[in-house]
Amino acid sequence: MNAPYPHPSIQGSWRAGNLRCLRLRLQRLLLRMNRRMAWLRRGPNKVPNADWLIVGDAGEEQRFFVADADANAMSASIARLDHEIAELDQAMRGGGRASAFVHLVTLMQLTPFEADLLLLAAAPSLDGAFARACAELQGEAMRARPSLQLALTLFIDDAVERFTATDVLLPQARLRAQALVELEPHANEPVLTRGLHVDARLVDFLRGVNRIDERVDAMLLPAPVGCRSGSVEKATRQIVALMDANTDRWLAVNLVGPDDAGALEAASAACESAGLEARILALDSFAMLSAPERAAMIALFGREAALCGLALLVDVSAVAPASPEERALAELVATISAHLFVVGGSPFKSCAVLPRVYVERPGRAEQALIWSATLGPRYNALEDTVRQIVQQYDFGSAAITAATTTALATSDGVPTAEALWNACRVGAGRGLEELALRIEPAFVWDDIVLTSGVRQKLREVANQAAQRDRVYETWGFGRQLARGRGITALFAGSSGTGKTMAAEVLASQLQLDLYRVDLASMVSKYIGETEKNLRRVFEAAQRSGAILFFDEADALFGSRTETRDSHDRYANLEINYLLQRMEDYSGLAILATNRRTALDSAFIRRLRFVIEFPFPGPVERLHIWRKVIPAEAQCEALDFDFLAGLELSGGNIRSAALNAAFSAAGESRSIGMPHLVQAAAGEYVKLSKSINAAEFRRYHGMVRV
Repeated sequence: MNAPYPHPSIQGSWRAGNLRCLRLRLQRLLLRMNRRMAWLRRGPNKVPNADWLIVGDAGEEQRFFVADADANAMSASIARLDHEIAELDQAMRGGGRASAFVHLVTLMQLTPFEADLLLLAAAPSLDGAFARACAELQGEAMRARPSLQLALTLFIDDAVERFTATDVLLPQARLRAQALVELEPHANEPVLTRGLHVDARLVDFLRGVNRIDERVDAMLLPAPVGCRSGSVEKATRQIVALMDANTDRWLAVNLVGPDDAGALEAASAACESAGLEARILALDSFAMLSAPERAAMIALFGREAALCGLALLVDVSAVAPASPEERALAELVATISAHLFVVGGSPFKSCAVLPRVYVERPGRAEQALIWSATLGPRYNALEDTVRQIVQQYDFGSAAITAATTTALATSDGVPTAEALWNACRVGAGRGLEELALRIEPAFVWDDIVLTSGVRQKLREVANQAAQRDRVYETWGFGRQLARGRGITALFAGSSGTGKTMAAEVLASQLQLDLYRVDLASMVSKYIGETEKNLRRVFEAAQRSGAILFFDEADALFGSRTETRDSHDRYANLEINYLLQRMEDYSGLAILATNRRTALDSAFIRRLRFVIEFPFPGPVERLHIWRKVIPAEAQCEALDFDFLAGLELSGGNIRSAALNAAFSAAGESRSIGMPHLVQAAAGEYVKLSKSINAAEFRRYHGMVRV
């Protein structure tokens, strides 16, 4: 369906032949108008004497004067032009390219009268002589645009046929439904006498210059390009089969698949095989238009789809039910004259009557093949990194292509392992920021003070996350685990014992993004809402490979072994749902709680790691105090042994050290024991602990309550 003359740069014999065809048609039209003027001149209602120029073929200006014109001679001239036009049209079709006018008439399936009316409406924009001719024929100097009434008198002799021919300008008729002819906006004037015109884009097309209408182009985006997975190829074949079997002129399809599975690529590939260019419609911009504006834009979409060989793709993944976007899409599906592909993660309600094609996300093995095809000869040097990426990030072909492009741009065309990994991190995080808080890891192993047992367990977590490719793929353990490959961990301990800090250390070690999800905000009193909230988080995180840190887990967990009422039963369902999604999640998911004793043992057994973060003892507290005060800080002699004796968690110690530093800076002094003692006492007050002389000993007098 591509137009045969897609660009204004086309020159040569076709362009010359097209212009000659157009000039001959305009000359024939003016002869018809001249003949009509001659009839009016001789008839009972004579018009004033008029001399006007008719432009003939190039270099052959022919002047016809109404007063002296012979109707029979003009009819003979019209017949000769008909014969010449027919011969030229046949010659151009024989050369493989019909003239623009013939192509347009054929493409839009216009009747002879519709074709004549279209040329008449376009004529004043093609040759200025027509404006004056129209005005004189219609008896008013201001009527420089032709009307339907004028067209009927020029092209239809039978009076009865004229009554039915007026249907050509109904809103649903071809000329207006496909935005070929427009009526001048005079609402109080009958359609029969309102001026007709053709917009500049269509006039250019008739002259042989094909360009997409600016109004349409502003609402369209390029379709994604990426290596095609097996699932995309399968969906492409299904779409092509639907297009081949389609008996109607246009095809609309609902493509269903997970985000980045390749549904848009499948539609684009099917369009390419049919000689069409796929473009994505900005549905939000389209929905903002008024109802009349949307109707006009739909007509333009249909026209541009035909003239430029376009197909429209609409991504409805984020469209809410009963939203303006959904209503606009339903209107589009019902009325557009173009191939339309509606793409979403689930079947779209407004497209229930459309055929559906399902696109599956590529598996890990297929993702590796896509990486190999995308990287080309660079793949060999990055094979180990790609294997790790495939285990960590769940990418489709578009995301793989985008990450490769980013890595190439940031490493001067030779992507390093670090550049490729960072490109994946950047591309994967989009969409999760709205549901969780991204934490920039600020700590490494040397920054955290833990017992040797806790440190060893954390290193085991990091090791499993880093070695999944070797264990699951190279060693074959993945064949035994169709599901449940996710790494799940429970961090239990009182506030300030280092749970969040440990998660940051893991993120730094694994070079992954860390997102904190507040489970308290996920839990809803309405049945089913908690699962919906959790599903949104996991779906957004699935391709990211990020570490999910679920804080305040006791908001959801509890001792629920006895289902005393319906709320307990649904709470158990929510817990089971969370644990199942954690097990299926391809990355690392961590639950954090302050009260392990409140958690049911049956649920704890489903977690791969359970790590207790004990309250730090005097030895750990001593190390923490020494670490939280930077070496470059100006300090007096500090009694770290005394400070380590105060029963504060790591979080409280950091807070006390920071408050003491600000207090000393405010006094323009070095950090001394008075500042630290007072800050530590402030932490005691926050924890509702008593400040006694036995614990603070000789420093008790420094405490100002």
